[in-house]
Amino acid sequence: MFGGGWHAAMEVIWAGMTPPAIMPSKEILAKAAYIAFCKYWQDEGMPPPDEIGYEEEKELSPRTPSQALEMIVAYIDYRSRNRDDFELVSMEKPFAVPLDPKDPTLFYVGKIDKVVKRRGKIIGIEHKTTTAYRKEGKFRSTFLDSFSPNAQVDGYLYALHMMFPDQVGGVWVDAALVHKSDEGFMFIPVERQLQHLDGWLWEVQDWIRRIEEDKSEHKRSKASDPYLRAFPKNTNSCWDFNSACAYLGLCKAWPNPIDRPIPAGFTAKRWDPLEHIGPIEGVTDGNDKG
Repeated sequence: MFGGGWHAAMEVIWAGMTPPAIMPSKEILAKAAYIAFCKYWQDEGMPPPDEIGYEEEKELSPRTPSQALEMIVAYIDYRSRNRDDFELVSMEKPFAVPLDPKDPTLFYVGKIDKVVKRRGKIIGIEHKTTTAYRKEGKFRSTFLDSFSPNAQVDGYLYALHMMFPDQVGGVWVDAALVHKSDEGFMFIPVERQLQHLDGWLWEVQDWIRRIEEDKSEHKRSKASDPYLRAFPKNTNSCWDFNSACAYLGLCKAWPNPIDRPIPAGFTAKRWDPLEHIGPIEGVTDGNDKG
């Protein structure tokens, strides 16, 4: 929730201070960004900032609205020093780029936080927050090194090269430290050789082939089978970010979930990426492969 609220604040800040925009006062911009953060925070079911008690504040810390406000003020000051380095091209704009010239229905679909132009080159901006703090340099090296290789960043680079041939200067991770007694911001530039992106493309196509094979195997499976011979579990992800996967109990209960009733507290809902990123020209619904 905090990360999503930070993205909402970044939309306001980058739209307000990145050329060709005429930047308002820092106070006005900070207030507007904080309002955007709070709206996202509350829309996602989190309590209003003025209703968070001491114990809840302590439990959420450092990912709290009050911490976000301090970060927003500090970030605007940080960004104002280099605001003229960038020209804003687009914000949160959905994209769909082909993955296979032999299959016109197969797309890589998503959206990049920001696309900017810097010194004649196209740069993708991706906002990330982290609590991975160290006194020297603010950010832990494990966090800084996690973006190359990185499937998400490589995918953005692939998409940018498809949309802006011979113009791409990389993806810059706009990192923000979330810490109760310190603040830190930095850009982490990531560039990859085209051969690396060719490797990424092969890996994506391989995953798609596996998914299609699992879907076919799932259609052939029956409720009487002792276990499900499709969609193998990734048990290394049963616990992540210090919390259990929401489906952990279901995996333990049923070797074969076919025709099992939906447990209490769960609902069945088809996930459609286009609901999250909006309509894209040439892609009309979630039935397109990708």
